[in-house]
Amino acid sequence: MRSLVIVGLVLALAGCGGYDDIDAMRDATMGSTAVVGGNTGSNNGNTTKCFEPNVLNASGVRVIDGDTVEVTQLSGQSERVRLLGIDAPESAQEYGTESTAALSQCVKNAIVTIEWTERDRYDRLLGKVIANNVDCNLNQLQKGAAWHYKEYQSSQTPYDRIEYANAEIVARLNGRGLWANRYPIKPSDYRSGKNSSDLNFNNDRLPSKGASKCYSKPSVGASGGSDTINPLPPTGAICSNFIKKTCNQITTCVEAEQQLLCGNTQIDGDKDGVPCESICPGG
Repeated sequence: MRSLVIVGLVLALAGCGGYDDIDAMRDATMGSTAVVGGNTGSNNGNTTKCFEPNVLNASGVRVIDGDTVEVTQLSGQSERVRLLGIDAPESAQEYGTESTAALSQCVKNAIVTIEWTERDRYDRLLGKVIANNVDCNLNQLQKGAAWHYKEYQSSQTPYDRIEYANAEIVARLNGRGLWANRYPIKPSDYRSGKNSSDLNFNNDRLPSKGASKCYSKPSVGASGGSDTINPLPPTGAICSNFIKKTCNQITTCVEAEQQLLCGNTQIDGDKDGVPCESICPGG
């Protein structure tokens, strides 16, 4: 009887648009077998492949908006990261500025790592921003600074899908952040030029206890391909392995600033503290 109730709840949520991956949500609530590196562990008869994410250790972070950051490694390589599982108001949209500020506060003065498994069509990493062990993606939802991006939740772990969905519900019911407006516009609708959104919400929450924390597909570059990003030491590590570049070889201001911090003073010709002024404002 308990199994029938759980399956019925999952099917009902799927019909309401709450979850679009019935199999994953069933596994999340009823348990599954995880397979990692050839090892298995089971709490029922189901078997699900379990893949580990890539991990990027950031030495610098620049917040672009409420769901996008640019991170730099000590090597000088920079990457844009689209926060997986959330969709924040656009910068010019209502609550866009506050959303950006909330994410900035989450990563401020923190040791930041990125867990990611794939890239989007703009070649950004799709990942989870972890700052001093805080999930900044989830934090955005808890503060009412973003929506749970259900259209792309299949890339999340079953555990995160549930936690993120529940966080949005709690923030919405308590009128936090963007939910202080009873009729907010979804960022995806705003980008499409719409001035209203279908706000047919489902406020039923699911338990996350026992849900799988495994990603359902292998990480891009996990086998050593061109997309592999080798983890580097976190903030505070020495710059001895840093490769100096000229401004013509640098593509972003974040990378230029990291080069200067690691002693590459040739890119700050006028010694005003602003490197590569052709790409860095304020020079």
